[in-house]
Amino acid sequence: MAVTGVLGSRLYTSATALTNIEAAADAIGDFQGLTIATEIGLIESMGEYGRVYDTVPFQPVVDGRTYKLRGGNNDGQFQITIGQDLTDTGQALLKSYVAGNQDTYPFKITILGADASYDTVYFGAKVMSFRTTLGAVNQVIRATIILEINTPIFTGAS
Repeated sequence: MAVTGVLGSRLYTSATALTNIEAAADAIGDFQGLTIATEIGLIESMGEYGRVYDTVPFQPVVDGRTYKLRGGNNDGQFQITIGQDLTDTGQALLKSYVAGNQDTYPFKITILGADASYDTVYFGAKVMSFRTTLGAVNQVIRATIILEINTPIFTGAS
C-alpha cells in the first residue's frame, strides 16, 4: 500500500438511523448492507478518527513506580469543516440530526486512490454539533460538524 492523498475522498450518511447499535453495527458486512448514499457536499477538511484507550495507572508503595494498563476505549470523534450550503441534502441531514434526538447514524468515507481492499471506512456516529462560522469579508461561510463515533470503525472494500 502506498501513501494516499485526501483529494477526491467523500463522506456519506443515511437518513435511516441505526436501530440497535449492538445488532446493527458489529461487523463490516452490517454497514455494507445498508444504503449509505447521501453525500455531504462541500467538505473542506476531515479530521482524525480511531480508537483510543484510557490509561489505568497503578503505583505500588513498594517501589513507587507507575505501571500503566490499558483500560476502556473510545472510538473518538470525527470533525469536518464544510462550506455551508443548507440546500445540500447531506448538510441538511446533518443539521437535522442535531435537533435533539439520540440516534446513531451510519457514515461511510470513500478514499479515492486507496488500495482497493481498504478504500472505504464505515462507522456509526451521533451528530453532536453543527456550528456556523461567518468569518471575515473574503471568506466563505463555513460550518464545523462534530460526529461522536458510537460503533466500531471498519475499513474495507466498498
